[in-house]
This record gives sequence, C-alpha cells and structure tokens, in this order.
Amino acid sequence: MDFSFNAITFRDLFHNTVAEYIKDVVPDKDDVNSPHNLLAAMDQAIDVVARADVDSVVQKEMSAESIGMLEEKDISQIGQYALGLLEAMVSFVENKTGEQNRDLLRLSLPLSLWVARRGGKLAQIDMVVNSLAGYANEVTESHLLGELAIVIHEVIEACDDDIKKDLEQTNMMRPWRILNLNYGIVATRSHQPKLIEQAYDALVKNLPQDARGFFREGLQQMDIVGYPDDVREVVERYNKMWGTEGVLH
Repeated sequence: MDFSFNAITFRDLFHNTVAEYIKDVVPDKDDVNSPHNLLAAMDQAIDVVARADVDSVVQKEMSAESIGMLEEKDISQIGQYALGLLEAMVSFVENKTGEQNRDLLRLSLPLSLWVARRGGKLAQIDMVVNSLAGYANEVTESHLLGELAIVIHEVIEACDDDIKKDLEQTNMMRPWRILNLNYGIVATRSHQPKLIEQAYDALVKNLPQDARGFFREGLQQMDIVGYPDDVREVVERYNKMWGTEGVLH
C-alpha cells in the first residue's frame, strides 16, 4: 500500500474530486475560502511540496555542502498549510452536500506522510486519523494490514508534542486515542508478532489508561477469531505484564 506523496497524482485527484462541487459556484476573488481560491492555493502548495522534494534530492547529493535544506519547522509549516487548505475544501463539500467526501478526505494521508518522512511534525490529525480508520475497516489481507500498521506508526511518531501530551483524556473519541488503538488493532490483525509488539509497546506508552482493557479484550478475541499461536503468545504475554490492576500506574 503506497500512500506516498506524488505531486502529479495528488493534483489530479484533488482537481478531479472537487470539480463537480465547484462547477456551479461563481468565483469570488475576495473570499480566500471560496472553492476556486482554495483550489488555486492548493496548486501553489503542491508546487512548493514538489520543489522541496527536488531540492532535497539535490541537497543529498551535495553531502556536506547541503546548505539551505528545509528545517523541521519549514516542513511542518508547509504541511500544515496544505492540510489546512484540504480541510477547508472538505468543509466546503460537506456544507454543500451534507456529507464528507471520502476521496477528498483521504488526500490527508499522503500529505501527512510527506511531513512525517521529511522530519516534520503534525499539529492536526483529525482527517488522517479518520482516513486510516477507514482503511483499517476495509483491508483484510495480513500483509496489507502489516503495511498499514507501519504507516500508522509513522503518523504517530510525527505527531507534535501537544498531541502526544494527550491532555483531553475525557474525550474518548479524541484522534490521538483512536490512532493508537487502531495501531494496536491493525497490527494484531496483521498476524506479524514483531509489528504487534511494536504497537503494544506504543500503546502502553501513549495510552496507559486504555492498554489494560485493550490487552484483556484482545485475549478474549483470540478464541473468538482463532488467531495463530504465535499471535496468541504475544497477546498473552502483554496481558500478563500489563493486564492486571495497578501495573500501569
């Protein structure tokens, strides 16, 4: 499953997806949030991302002479700007039709991975978490689930410190919680013990208040679903370590 950012593919998908929603809208050059202006701004953002990729390749070849490489804050700002434009277009379509466009929403994934793979930080993850959850519900093949688990891990690692502090713990539907729980679920369904261990370690670290119940429920699922023995061993081990009262405090 290749979710990597490709400027040509991304531009085509964005234009083709929004075309039917803006064809009857009169352009308003004074409204920065008008769909035509959002489309033009996204084109510019895509050009910036593409140029950053070209510069990155050139600078790698320059070795120690790689002066002028984009810093983390630059990557983060570029990504946040593009994701903001995408979110505004998603909102426009939702306001017009009463529902979110799945294909448009899922463009948040290549943008988020571009930020993550170039050392940037993600400050807004609602769209990408929703997209990853959608893929998690659709994918059934073990090897593809393994690839999806790796992608979820990349997004988790790229979240900024404010998100990782997880201060809104009373909100059970907060994106950070959903992201980490889905990481554990997808990794388990991949039947790959190494990936499962990585996801479970992340769960204990990032959601200690949910880990105990997750492992207990996972153990119950072993019999219901019929997981392989090597997967059962991992779940039993983590449940033994973390599944009892008090061990996560």
